[in-house]
Formats: sequence, structure tokens, C-alpha cells
Amino acid sequence: MVFALVHWGEPATAEERTGWLYQRFGDQGVVLGMLAMGGLMLLSGIVSLVRHRSRQKAHQRAMEIAQDPARHVPEAPVQAKTPDPKKGALIVGLVFLALGLGWSVYYVRDTLQALAAGASVVSYSWWKTIGGPFLAGMGLFYILVRPGTLEGVRHMTPGERVSFLVFVALGLAAGVGLLFWLSAQAEAYGYLS
Repeated sequence: MVFALVHWGEPATAEERTGWLYQRFGDQGVVLGMLAMGGLMLLSGIVSLVRHRSRQKAHQRAMEIAQDPARHVPEAPVQAKTPDPKKGALIVGLVFLALGLGWSVYYVRDTLQALAAGASVVSYSWWKTIGGPFLAGMGLFYILVRPGTLEGVRHMTPGERVSFLVFVALGLAAGVGLLFWLSAQAEAYGYLS
């Protein structure tokens, strides 16, 4: 993060100009990317330190109890709060849906802009086109069905498995439809003849 701040405002180097961050965000794209990555690493480090400290305190307390059990007054057992898999499924679904829709909008917008600008070569791959709708379909499955487990298809009920396959098929079908639509757009702009 310090390196990024030191280079704030400087023009991008020749190597940086070939990258995605420069093409998306201009001269400061690489600096912004480094700041974002540094911020995420800093946040991850803080969370890890807090978790480590709480585990260390619990370990020290256990060691004190083991050394002198007579001084320890047993506490009433605390009921462990079990996570609600339905709430977890909703969160996972929202993340998948946001990623899928975000990726599709971003990728389709870029492809359409390249077509409209008359770029010499416009390429799009099937996996990039299908990926967004597939993730969105997975997101809709977790939002609408909310399976009782997040441990995978093997741990789902038979009804949840069928729903999972239906949503996966719908996501793939939407991705294939998007691929054909992009091909039609390319043909309309004269790229495919």
C-alpha cells in the first residue's frame, strides 16, 4: 500500500499500459489495484490477528483450569449457536447472483462496445459468455430453494438435487442463449459473414 501511495499520480510505465487495470482505469489503474489488494490483505490480517488472540485467551484459560482445577468454579454450559444453513444459503446465493450478473453485464458491455467501435478483432469465448449466467443460475438456486446444507450436492435431499440440476441447466441454457445473441450482434456489425 505504501508503494502504491508513493507512486500515486505518476504516469503508467510501458509494462503497466499493457495490463487490464490500465485499460480499465487509466494511468492510476495499477496504483488503485495495488491499494485495493493491500487493503484486502490488511483486513485479512486484522481478522486473523483478532481470531488468533481470542483462541490464545481460550487456551490460556484452559491451561489455568488444568493447573488448578480446585480454584475453577464451573460455569453454566453455554449453548453453542448453530448456524442456520438457510441463512447461509441465502448469502451464498446472493454472492453467486451478484457475481454472475456483474460478470455478464461487464463482459457483454465490453464486447458490444468493441463491436460498435469497429475493433479489428473482437473475440469472445464460450466459457466467458456462459460463466456469468451459470453463476447467476446457481445463485437463484440458493436463493429460491435454500437447501438445508452447504456441503455439496451429495448432502442435499433428492428434491434439492433435482432443483439444483434444473437451475444449473437453466443457467447453462441462458449462457448458450447469450452466446448466440452475441454472435447475432457480431453478424449485424459485419464481423461474421
